[in-house]
Amino acid sequence: MKKFTKSTAYPVAIFALLVGLVVLFLASFQVRVWVEPGNSKTVSVPKAQTTGSPLLEKADELSATLPSPSPTSSPQPQPSNKEARQGAFRAGNPTEHPVRIALLARGSESNYNEPAHWDFAPGEGSLQGLILSLPQEDLQLKPGDVLVAFAQDGSRRYWGPYVVGETPEPVWEQQTGQWRLILQQ
Repeated sequence: MKKFTKSTAYPVAIFALLVGLVVLFLASFQVRVWVEPGNSKTVSVPKAQTTGSPLLEKADELSATLPSPSPTSSPQPQPSNKEARQGAFRAGNPTEHPVRIALLARGSESNYNEPAHWDFAPGEGSLQGLILSLPQEDLQLKPGDVLVAFAQDGSRRYWGPYVVGETPEPVWEQQTGQWRLILQQ
C-alpha cells in the first residue's frame, strides 16, 4: 500500500477546496428574466436549495434590495400578433468595432435551423442598416429567432441575446415589414 505523504496531501486538499468554492460560487447565482417591455418587473427563477449558509442568506437579502437593471435601449412596443410579424432583417453597425451578428433561426416546433452570421466593418450600415440575406434564399426573421452580436477586435463588446418578438430589439417596422437591429455604442 502506498504511503500518503505531505507532498500528496497538499494538492488533494487544494483541489477539494477549489471544488468547494466553485460549487458555492455557482450556487449563489440567481437568474433574472426580462418580461415584455410593458412590464417593469423581473421574474426570478428559483435557486438551488442551500444549506442555510449565513453568507448566502445575506447575499439574498442584499440582492432583494438592489434596484432592477434597466435595459440599455428604450423599449419599443412589440407586436401583439407575433405570427403575423415575419419579415426581412435590417442591421447596422454604427460602432467603432468590427462586429459579427449571428442568427439562430427557429425552425419547426422547438427545432433550430443551421446558424448564420454576417460580419460588419466599423460603421457599416450606420444608423439606416443593411438588409441581410442568406446565400441561397431571402432571410425572413420570425418570432423566436435568436440574434447575438459581438466585437471581433478583442474589445470583448457583446450585444444581445435578442429574441425576435420578445425582447425590445430588434424593432418591428410596420411601414416596411422589416425587423431592424442597430447596435449601440
